[in-house]
Formats: sequence, C-alpha cells, structure tokens
Amino acid sequence: MSASRDRRITVLHVIEGLGTGGAEHQLTAFLVRSDASRFRHEVCTFTRAGRFAEDLVRAGVPVHTLGVAGGVGMLRAARRLWQLVRRIDADILHASLFWPGVMARVVGWLARKPVVTTLVNTAYEPEWQMDNPRLTPTKVWAVQTLDRITATLGRVRYVAITEAVRESAVRQLRCPRELIDVIPRGLVLNGAANQGNTDAAGVRAAFAWQDAYPVVLNVGRLVPQKGQRYAIQAMPMVLERFPSARLVVVGEGWLRAELEKLIRDLNLERHVSLLGERRDVPALLRAADIFVFPSLFEGLGNALLEALGAGRPCVASATPAAIEVTDNGRVALLASLRDPHALAEHIVRLAADRDLAARLAAEARAWALARYDIRRSVAAIEALYGQVAGGRT
Repeated sequence: MSASRDRRITVLHVIEGLGTGGAEHQLTAFLVRSDASRFRHEVCTFTRAGRFAEDLVRAGVPVHTLGVAGGVGMLRAARRLWQLVRRIDADILHASLFWPGVMARVVGWLARKPVVTTLVNTAYEPEWQMDNPRLTPTKVWAVQTLDRITATLGRVRYVAITEAVRESAVRQLRCPRELIDVIPRGLVLNGAANQGNTDAAGVRAAFAWQDAYPVVLNVGRLVPQKGQRYAIQAMPMVLERFPSARLVVVGEGWLRAELEKLIRDLNLERHVSLLGERRDVPALLRAADIFVFPSLFEGLGNALLEALGAGRPCVASATPAAIEVTDNGRVALLASLRDPHALAEHIVRLAADRDLAARLAAEARAWALARYDIRRSVAAIEALYGQVAGGRT
C-alpha cells in the first residue's frame, strides 16, 4: 500500500535484529503503542528476527529479514534494503544502532528518503575502549570515520536518548545540535513484560535465596562495557559485613568465561551467580534487595531505568548518562568508574540502612515514572515523524 493511497506515514525501521537488548525492547514497545490511524510501520532486520518479532507480528507489524550480518555482505544488504524501501513505498527510514544507521543513511540518500537515526550510546568517547581488547585504535578510527561520512548524506535527523548522547554526537560525529532531538526511552510498567504471578518470596525460594541478604541484582550483556567484573570484585568486601550476600547477574555475552574464572579465583562460587538471559527480570527485580549497575559508559542504561521504575534502591557508576537518569544522583548512589571499593561501600550502606534504601527506592520510582513514561516517548517520536515527513499526519 503506497503512501499516495494511504494517508498514513509509512516508516521502515532498520535494526540488526529483534533479540534481547534495550534498543530492540524499546522499538517493540514503541511500535505496539504507535497510532495506527496515522502511521504504518514495518521492520527490517539484518539477521534472524529474534524474540520480539512474534510480538510485532501479533500487533500487525510486518518484519522483513535481509539475511546478512553487520560488516559483511553490506553491499548485498544495501541492495535488498533499497528494494524493500521501493516495494513498501516508505516515507521515512528510522534506524537504530551502528550498521543499521550507516546503511539506512546510504540507502535513504540513494532513494531520496528522509532518515531518522536513533543514537543510543556515547560512542567514541575515551571510556568506549576501556577494558575492551576488541576495540583497537584502527578499528575505532574506521568505524567513527564511516559514521561521520554517512552522517552528512541526505536528509538526516537524529534522536538521542539522553542529553549526554546528544553532546557526545556533537563532539564525536560533528552532528549539528539543532538536528538532534532528545527523546528518552520510555518505561513500560504495565505491559506483559512487567507482569508476573510469582511474588518476591516465591522467586527467592526458587533460587534458594531465603537466607541471603542482600541479594544484589545486575542486568546486562556480559561485555566489558557493563563492568560486571567490578561488581564481582566488590563482593569480598560486601561479604565481610554481610556474609550471606549474593550477587546475581542476568545476561549473556562473550565475557562469560573470563567472569567465571574471576568468580573461581575469588572463591565466590557460593555467592555469585551468572544466570544467563532470562525473561523474568521484573520478577527478579522484585526479589532483589539492591540493583547494581557498574557500566563504564551508557547511552541511557535501560536496565538501570527499569530498576528505578520498579522501586529498587540502586548503585550505579557515575557515567554522564547515569547521572542524568538518576536526577544528578538524587535517587541512587553513584560510584566512580571501575571502583570495586566504592561499589562495595554503597552496597553495604544500603544493606545496613534500610530506611535510606526505602527512601531512595520510593524517590527513584516517583522520578522514573514522572520523567520516563513510555507515552511521552511515543508522542515525541510521532511528532518528529510529522516534521520529517513535512507535517503530513
């Protein structure tokens, strides 16, 4: 159905996949809430669709797959994307993450279509390379150069998920500030992902945590950026004060073997668990006493935002995004980057002072609900589409 016959704006969303991740979850949350009388959405993934594809198909959002991986077969993928843009007569391309952003900007330029790129990280900043041997200076230069060059192609607008991300894009990608709209990710507290019949006591019993205190939860991919090694290194200090403490890490990634070795080296097998990917994070949040988020850099920190919205007392690294998301540290305790001692001190403080923990939890939930309601994000993005498409909504 072409835009000439359908007065709705057709938006083609380009993303690597629809598996577990903040960008994938947020895209799905947006699409199932968007106004179907004004917008028609379709999604294009590079590889297999992933766990959120079923949710989108049930909501009537078509999902297309290019059948290539990022970085290889890009010419073939670009040709297939260009053909898809022509076939569905897309009015706007909206891309998230690096390779989708690069490809959408190139194809949008060739097809003379406007492109919206969501910027999700403070990429290319010095901390981007911390603890990560896979990011060599040559690779960073090549990726950043490609990002900068394609940022100048055609009609491109940007969505930054925090002010920190916008400032980083201006500084590192030389994007004009006036072309970047700051639209935070939104909290989804009443959707299926946040419903569960298992209460906190039941979860603790299922994992044999009845006698553990505090249960400290972290959610994030097992990659250097997420800083789980520093939370693990903090545990011996926490155990000195609270011998029954447990650290529970939810997520998967290529750093698993290294983290497992660190756990063994510190004799923490009885106190640290790597649970892998799970779909019951809301239930785990309810069962945890403290949420810890030791990331080295973030665009926003979706897991941290969800923990704040769930009313958990939080300890986080003082990244620019975390400072912003926690209202300048008002609703969480912030530690310096890569500092196990500071993390341990904050965890012990919250575990020992339950009144402080309860106050921070209540203030965190109130702040997150007021600032990051998913409905605000949906309305802001839809308004941007109207501007990009020339006001036709």
